Amino acid sequence: MLLGYGAFVAIPVGVTALVLASVGYSGPAGHAPADSGAVPLYRILGVLALVTACAAWAGAMARRIGQPRVVGEIAVALLLGPSVFGALLPDVQRWVLPPEVFPFLNTLGQLGVTLFMFTVGRELSLTALRRDGLSASALIGHSGIAIPFLTGVLVALALPDTYRPDGVGAVPFVLFMGLTLSITAVPVLARLLADEGRLNTRLGTLAMASASVADVTAWCLLALVLAVASGGSPTAAAVTVGWVVFFGLVVWCVVRPLLVRLLGTRRPGGPMAAARTASIVLVTVLLCALATEQIGVHALFGAVAAGLVMPRTQAVEQIAWRVEGLTSWMLLPSFFMAVGLSTRLGAVHGAIGWLICLALLAAAATSKFVATMVPARLLRFSWRESAQLGAMMNCRGLTELIILNTGLAAGLFSPALFAMLVVMALATTAMTGPLLRLMDD
Repeated sequence: MLLGYGAFVAIPVGVTALVLASVGYSGPAGHAPADSGAVPLYRILGVLALVTACAAWAGAMARRIGQPRVVGEIAVALLLGPSVFGALLPDVQRWVLPPEVFPFLNTLGQLGVTLFMFTVGRELSLTALRRDGLSASALIGHSGIAIPFLTGVLVALALPDTYRPDGVGAVPFVLFMGLTLSITAVPVLARLLADEGRLNTRLGTLAMASASVADVTAWCLLALVLAVASGGSPTAAAVTVGWVVFFGLVVWCVVRPLLVRLLGTRRPGGPMAAARTASIVLVTVLLCALATEQIGVHALFGAVAAGLVMPRTQAVEQIAWRVEGLTSWMLLPSFFMAVGLSTRLGAVHGAIGWLICLALLAAAATSKFVATMVPARLLRFSWRESAQLGAMMNCRGLTELIILNTGLAAGLFSPALFAMLVVMALATTAMTGPLLRLMDD
């Protein structure tokens, strides 16, 4: 053994040492020129670890006080952004969250939003919507879109011109404001109702069905509004809408049957089968998102479409569950932090600015509440049930933030208006649970 070790290990090591000694020492190794714009990996990893840990802690704290996790995650992102941490300790905040890391967080967050919208699409049941037809859920869902949308349009017309960025047309600005007041977050509402033990009740089932109707309508409206905003002219907007319709037909008539053939009968198998299923699912989501991004109506619309047509098999469910875990615990916190870093509450100047913010919050909450409660009352629900339904439909959550971030990226919001709408999204989501419990008494 020793002889063999000496022959095959010690002798080669010794010869290598002699060769290196004969070459001589020529100083430290040279380095390739570094990209001056590159962010060191350790900074990215450190920020990502901080963001993930803070989001997990804040989400857990929110759950302890009866709030959805998303409320805590949004709140901690606002605290770490320029509105609080950056205002109190600007130098420390820039060191902890260096500005050069922001593009990376934003990109990672956009990927998280794309995958999250795929899960939203999967939670929207077209079969249930077709079955409901013009039933209670359709009436409440569409009323919960139409009246807040009108309210948002009127609010936009009443706002001072300083809240509309230069170069933004009145029509896309007004339409997007209407859309921001119309949103109900289906995933957040589902988790809140499940935590409250209301998901499978008569009222909870109606709320989820109505929210699904409203969500499908809202995404169609978003595509239309983005087409108008990006088109620049009625003709260009009509062309964009035409491409959206063509995309929808291709997804429904071509992609859906193909996915049924590839995944419709697939059961969970070994690692190779799971890898094949995962690749088909992810490639479909990314290509659909790419298509709508190129059309000009944002990648999230394609991700929702992919979720709608994806087969509901056990194999796909397992892949979607894994995707949702990574998205919820790491990618979406990056999105929240990107939103927090973009939100400057200091842009809301003086008492007048905060009065406008409160008026916007009141308009959003009241319009959604009335738009849901009155139709429910006409459908012979009690006053208490109708009011609780109105509180449920006011849950805007993450979906609202996604819409707002899309509008900010399109240049449709001023920093002050964006900050006001983020406050509105956080407040209306946070009030849902307490209002429901208050009405139980």
